[in-house]
Amino acid sequence: MSTKPYEFKEWMELLSSTPYEKHLDLLLAQGIIKASDNGEDHIRKLDLTGDTIIISRLMGNHKSFAEAFEGIDIERLFYTYFSDQEYETMMLQEWVNNTSDKTELKLHKFQSKWKDLFKLFPISNDLKKDLPNGRFTVYRAGTPEGISWTTSTGIASWFYKKNKLLQSEPKYNRFLSLIVTKEDVVFYNDHNSENEVILVPNENKIKIIPYKEHKDFEEIIPDKV
Repeated sequence: MSTKPYEFKEWMELLSSTPYEKHLDLLLAQGIIKASDNGEDHIRKLDLTGDTIIISRLMGNHKSFAEAFEGIDIERLFYTYFSDQEYETMMLQEWVNNTSDKTELKLHKFQSKWKDLFKLFPISNDLKKDLPNGRFTVYRAGTPEGISWTTSTGIASWFYKKNKLLQSEPKYNRFLSLIVTKEDVVFYNDHNSENEVILVPNENKIKIIPYKEHKDFEEIIPDKV
């Protein structure tokens, strides 16, 4: 065990060599460490999900953590503090990696972990500056609890048809709309020109657009598909 903090470049290289399915768990571990500066009451009030609580408990047993995350020194991680901008870089890079082949079923698998990460890591308002002021409408093809939306009906239409081709059940592939403001949004991501808006929706305010109304929407194919 070592108390030498990880350098950002070193950590990113280590993360890239770690199995992909464990990336979010390692980010959650970092988020828990970061949030612990504000005390246990703060973490308790975040109301984190079961998956994150399991990671938190695992962090208390260094041997078990080392077995679960080979090559990661939890002791060093406890002594590591990145800047908010570096944490944000990690989050955004992982979001792009995690959603590069988006289907509703794939995103749904990791949804609770992403919601916890949004609670643990504050994201700069600069990442929302390109969104409209006041109220605006976002759209999505999928389930109401989903966190990936778009300001473009054309992009949503493309994902709806893609999910349909992948034989997603109709209940997992609704064409949805929601009126929001910048304050509702976690961040905006225009990777691949998808006009993507990431948010935790108020499901009571979501509207389902009937097929007869959206079937003729012009489809827009994202870049680099």
